[in-house]
Amino acid sequence: MGVRTVRNNLHNYGISFNNHHSTDFGLDILDDKQITYPSKIKTLQRIPHSNSVYDFSQIYGTQNYSERTFTVTFNVIDRSMWSKESMYIQWTKILAWLMEPSQKIPLHDDIMNDYYYLAEVQKEPSFDELRHRGKLTVEFQCDPFRIHELQEGNDIWDPINFELDIFQNVKHDVNGSKQITLYNIGMSNLAPVVVANSEMEIQFKGKSYKVLSGENKVTGFYLLPGVNEFEVIGNGTIKFEFHKEVI
Repeated sequence: MGVRTVRNNLHNYGISFNNHHSTDFGLDILDDKQITYPSKIKTLQRIPHSNSVYDFSQIYGTQNYSERTFTVTFNVIDRSMWSKESMYIQWTKILAWLMEPSQKIPLHDDIMNDYYYLAEVQKEPSFDELRHRGKLTVEFQCDPFRIHELQEGNDIWDPINFELDIFQNVKHDVNGSKQITLYNIGMSNLAPVVVANSEMEIQFKGKSYKVLSGENKVTGFYLLPGVNEFEVIGNGTIKFEFHKEVI
């Protein structure tokens, strides 16, 4: 993309998106970053002639949430040239970087950067032009939850957060049958990738799910927030791959 190699920013803090960090473009993020929070999507039905209201929001087993936004304002300036022409060249490259993706992709904030948003710039950015610099405000449209970079069950010690993380075994040897407990300590239902070296069967909450040899996205099999206890029937090794999702 022809990103300048001359250091142009004053601070290291920024965001990572679409294969670049914002400092690659000499950008500093100003102090008015805004992260909205998802709201609960409610399906309510008032009972006639009553003050009571039925809540059908969790009829399928979980609470759904709305999308959220992540908004930052960049200081756009070319400190190697100090000209309006060079500033325009800068924001041309910056907008190409931000607007290129046509779907949501990972967006990392340097704060808690072991999590990422699935985000896309959908609305047009705004630019407040000054003499040799400008303020570019960009809004990312994001899925409601942040996703942990590492799979659950990893044994990487350094990034462990004792307030938010948990150690758990996600790979099991099965000889005939085995009771397995998995913890979804996030906020949303998770559809794990189930990897097995032979055909097996999962029995969970009164339903049976067939697992083939290899990688499986098992239709209808979700790990609910909290403790998930189920039985696996078969012979071989089975592994559950999933990432924690938090607000």
